[in-house]
Amino acid sequence: MQQGEIIVARLRGGPTIGRCLDPPVPSSKGGARSVRVSMGRNREARLPVERVVLATGVAAERDEEVEELRRQSEGLSADIDLSEVWGVVREEASALTLDEIAELHWESAADTARRIALCLYLEREQVFFASEGSTYSPRSAGEVEELLSRRRRREENRAASAALVDALSRGELPTDPSDHQETLLNHLREYAVHGDSYTRSAVAQGVLSQVQRENRDLQRLAFELLVETGSLSADEPLELERAGVPREFPRDAVEAAADLSAETAVRDALRTDLTGVEAFTIDDEETRDRDDALSLEVLEPTGSGEAVYRLGVHITDAGALIPAGGALDREADRRMATLYLPDRKIPMLPPEVSSGKGSLTPGETRPAMSLMVRVTASGAVLDHEVLRSVVRSRAALSYREADRALGDPGSPWHGVLVPLESIAKTLRRRREEAGAVEMEQPEMVIRVRDSGAVEVTVGSRSAPARSTVAELMVLCNSLLGEYCAREKLPAAYRSQPAPDPSHPPAADLPDAALRYVVMRRLRRAEVSTVPRAHSGLGLPVYVHATSPLRRYPDLILQRQIGHFLSTGEPLYSTEEVASVAQRAEVQLPELSRIEEQRRRYWFLRFLKHRLEGNRDADDEALFNAVVLDNPARRPALLELADYPFRFRAELPASLVLGGTVTLKLHGVDLWRRTGQFVHVREEA
Repeated sequence: MQQGEIIVARLRGGPTIGRCLDPPVPSSKGGARSVRVSMGRNREARLPVERVVLATGVAAERDEEVEELRRQSEGLSADIDLSEVWGVVREEASALTLDEIAELHWESAADTARRIALCLYLEREQVFFASEGSTYSPRSAGEVEELLSRRRRREENRAASAALVDALSRGELPTDPSDHQETLLNHLREYAVHGDSYTRSAVAQGVLSQVQRENRDLQRLAFELLVETGSLSADEPLELERAGVPREFPRDAVEAAADLSAETAVRDALRTDLTGVEAFTIDDEETRDRDDALSLEVLEPTGSGEAVYRLGVHITDAGALIPAGGALDREADRRMATLYLPDRKIPMLPPEVSSGKGSLTPGETRPAMSLMVRVTASGAVLDHEVLRSVVRSRAALSYREADRALGDPGSPWHGVLVPLESIAKTLRRRREEAGAVEMEQPEMVIRVRDSGAVEVTVGSRSAPARSTVAELMVLCNSLLGEYCAREKLPAAYRSQPAPDPSHPPAADLPDAALRYVVMRRLRRAEVSTVPRAHSGLGLPVYVHATSPLRRYPDLILQRQIGHFLSTGEPLYSTEEVASVAQRAEVQLPELSRIEEQRRRYWFLRFLKHRLEGNRDADDEALFNAVVLDNPARRPALLELADYPFRFRAELPASLVLGGTVTLKLHGVDLWRRTGQFVHVREEA
């Protein structure tokens, strides 16, 4: 090659025409020679000589001459068809030079433009000939057919992609989507869910960039297009998709649930028959997975004349009902807990078990683990025992029904619930005296009806029946923890260090601000196989064992205790218990985060509906809120006065912790899960 000679070189993006700037020179490391090439528009590159596939022998002084030759060659290349030439030489085994193919195609020697055009074609369109250095070998008939077939598929796919983009731009889907279009739609769906973390996000972005819509957020555009075309619901639970939460049970788990029977466990002669005890459940109205029941019997009074009761906390024995290591156990282990969302429940166990065979349904005989506690009317625990039992619930009360019974002396449950509430109050007071942190936390219940309507109610967790049940479950978990510690039974203990003593909260703060400050002082709860105090509950030891239908660690601990009661030996080693606990410490917070995100979504949808339904009523968009934090360089953190819902908004720096402000809701962005609240300044 000489200086100024026009060449064709192979680059990563395909063949290109250039001009040799300097004769080839050996590599500085003594390797192969290289050549400096101009590719027009002030672009240069140094390439190995082997990358030059055609040296024309024609020199050019200026890049403009090369550009003119490029235009001519590209036009000629577009008209080349070597199918006839290939048909003539395909049986020949020898490779052909560029000039030999040119002569066969044009039936005469080719000029420079034609030679360059043919070189470009052979490098780009290797259907009929395969390049081998500076020569080209004819492909077999089978290879040609396969390559032509691939080309046809590419062209069909390009046409299908264009048709899909056109349909999406109109907010529609193709009438009969091809396989390629279905694949692209799946890429769009995965991108709408996972965004840039999706491995094929570039494919989805390529489609979306062609859609005629004003939206720079391509992930959001993908979601909105799929909603508009009916491929996704506007309320699609993206959080479930992102977390990979399974919504259906595998076949082996469903079959195992169908085959499951409580009869074997019920007939176990080592179980204590407590079916004569007046047990009952108290749950939310819509609860069907009833895993705990209560009972209360009057015993002989103490020497002081104080009444003594036998309090029973009966937990359905899911650990004995579900075979360890079986399909149901494996699936419960994988899911770790039941998810409670405003529009659905995703159970840890198939409904046939959680709401059927394992539930303490009234009138049904069930295996249980019963904690029987002798307790005085003043709440003093005299003694207790843990039993593998058989129980039969007499009634399923809702919290609302139980609250009514507490205030109605004519109710058949009044005589049981009143002393239960009294005992629970005393137990709670004693925990508070031991340092327990008890906050009056309101509970926001969000329900989505079949019509799509969102109902939001705010209740108190300290309502009589709810508070009583919660306290008796705390008692059960603490006494089971003491049992495990005393018997040196491997268990997952929950503990919590004492709160940070610095900066005690001011007593005159509003409830929302006080809760915020107190919770920030609490240290993170820990899980260990070593029993330690739980300062937040004011207890020396604590475990979770009262929700075996809803939480896998509870099922494991219940199975551990039940096996020990039967054999005197633990079923699980310390290492096995620790393994489950460690996985639960990762999965359970993630499930709680999903629950909170979905509650946030549906509450914002509730606000959006309220805002859109009252455009002409300004007062409907006004909300009072309590300031929780107002840092200097970011929006303030607030909580609505009427709903336990936190958000951020811009506030004047003068507004501090505990201050009450009025805000106006200007809009709701469901994609970003935010409400646009603006501070309403008071008139001077």
